[in-house]
Formats: sequence, C-alpha cells, structure tokens
Amino acid sequence: MEHRNFLRFFSAAVLIAALTKCTPHHDDQQRDIPLDKVKALEHVIPIDEARRLRQGFLTGRKELQSKLPGNYLDSAFNIPEGETFNRHAIAAILNAKGAQGLRIYMGKDEKGQVRMILLPVDSSGTDILTTLVSRDKAAIIPGIQPARAANLEQAMESGQRCPPLCKAKL
Repeated sequence: MEHRNFLRFFSAAVLIAALTKCTPHHDDQQRDIPLDKVKALEHVIPIDEARRLRQGFLTGRKELQSKLPGNYLDSAFNIPEGETFNRHAIAAILNAKGAQGLRIYMGKDEKGQVRMILLPVDSSGTDILTTLVSRDKAAIIPGIQPARAANLEQAMESGQRCPPLCKAKL
C-alpha cells in the first residue's frame, strides 16, 4: 500500500513539474535594451528644456495660424504635437543591418495630416533603405509563379497622433 502511495505522489510530482516547464510564462516586465550611456547622454536634455521646446513649437504654430487666412494651417498642414510608436517599431529600425541611429522625416498624407516617417541611418548619417519587418512568405502553389514585390524597402509610419491619442506629461 505504501508503495502505491509513493508511486502516486511521485507520478503527481513529475506531472506537475512537467506541466509547469511546458507552460509558457508571460513576462510582463519589459527588458532593458542595451545602450551605450555615453552616446545616449549626447542627446539627453533636462525635462524643463524639453517643455520649453514643446511650448515654443505650440506657441509658434498658434502664431503662424493667426497670420494665415482662415484655417489654412490646419487644413493644409494638420501638424500633430507628436506621434507615438511602439517599442517594436523602434527595435525594427535599430535592428536594420548597419543601423546606428534613426532619422525622422515629416510627410503629408492625402488628408493633409503631417506624419512622421522613421528610417534607420548608418554611422555616416545615410538613410538605410531595407526591409524592416519581413512578412510571411506566400504559399507555394505548383504551376503558379509566386508574386514578387517590386520594392521591399520599408519605413516606419502610422504612429498614433497626439492629440487625440496621447497622455502627454510634457
């Protein structure tokens, strides 16, 4: 009898151990991205300076709008205060082969909204035009030629515009 109880206990323990090892654990904590603090410090400014810069932009935009006829600035150049990109978009840019930084261009979409376009740059400051995120490969169907994209170079865009999608503290 004691032998059976031991086998039951042992079997249960092995089963629990196996299931806990096989069950994926979701780590909600974000890991730090490695960085060179000296190089990062070249771009660091005090938050008060960041606030002054942002306020200067908002004041300048308002001033410019008052000097233009009607609502021209908002209708022709709907400029956001900022845009938010998730960490995966930024990681994809920084993971591009040879990337040493990132450049932000301003663009204008068909609705007149100014959009931010992000590209990786190399150590000499040259844009890197490459595939940032590869898509799943198309299915191979016998007798049918696979479609080929003419250009696989990508940039990041489609950030969340601020406002309305922001909880700015700056």
